[in-house]
Amino acid sequence: MRLPSLTRTEQSIAENFLQPHFLQKSTSIKEVAERLGVSTALIVKVSKKLGFSGFKQLKDALNAHHGSESYSPSEQLQPDDSCEQIVTKVLQNSINALTEILNFVDTNMVSAAADAIINARNIELYAAGGSNIICEDFQHKLLRFGVRANVPRDRHLMLMSASVLNEQDVVLVVSHSGQTVDLMDAVRMAKQAGATIIAITNNYHAELAQLSNYPLYAPASPEPLLGKNGTARLVKLALIDSLYATIASKIPKVAEENLDKTTKAVALLHR
Repeated sequence: MRLPSLTRTEQSIAENFLQPHFLQKSTSIKEVAERLGVSTALIVKVSKKLGFSGFKQLKDALNAHHGSESYSPSEQLQPDDSCEQIVTKVLQNSINALTEILNFVDTNMVSAAADAIINARNIELYAAGGSNIICEDFQHKLLRFGVRANVPRDRHLMLMSASVLNEQDVVLVVSHSGQTVDLMDAVRMAKQAGATIIAITNNYHAELAQLSNYPLYAPASPEPLLGKNGTARLVKLALIDSLYATIASKIPKVAEENLDKTTKAVALLHR
């Protein structure tokens, strides 16, 4: 999640840190610097940017993580993988991603976001590209217990939507990068109008996270096939499900009554 805030060289160093067993307990900072062709000072700088006091604390944390019983490294697909290997890797990476977010999610933030949605006059769900289906899924879930939300389908509609919001409204934004141009103009306008912003993103340092009243982080690997286009969507959907269930728990009577109505309304379609 902190990778986008690093320079290209710093990102390369951090990505090496993330490789299983790249840092052994006995590995010195001098060894790492020589192996990567950088200075020890840069290694320390990257360690601090990643939230540690220095290289030693980062190394100890990684070794503790890799040595834990629950640790199972995510794997990339290889050109010669069999179907069995592909399926195993995809499903294991999905399990890893859900385990990671379970250890990371801020439940107080989820609860506050749920309260904001419950009390909102209007609920707008903004996304672009592959994230659109996440907003549509949330819209469908909310409608099941009588909470209406709108999903503007393009940039023009998002800007028009944002222009008529006020402090009684909520905008939930789904963006892996947190800096998609099509979204950010509308988010800035909604924020200026006084609307409450809820964000689901992977980028801790993105402008979207900074503008959000309630940022919800969905960490996922930047790897293009199984990472940001695979597990990233999975963890965002899991966060949406958590938010949906939290909302239902806060309005149990309304949720139960409307869920019964909407279930009966589509029962005729289930022949």
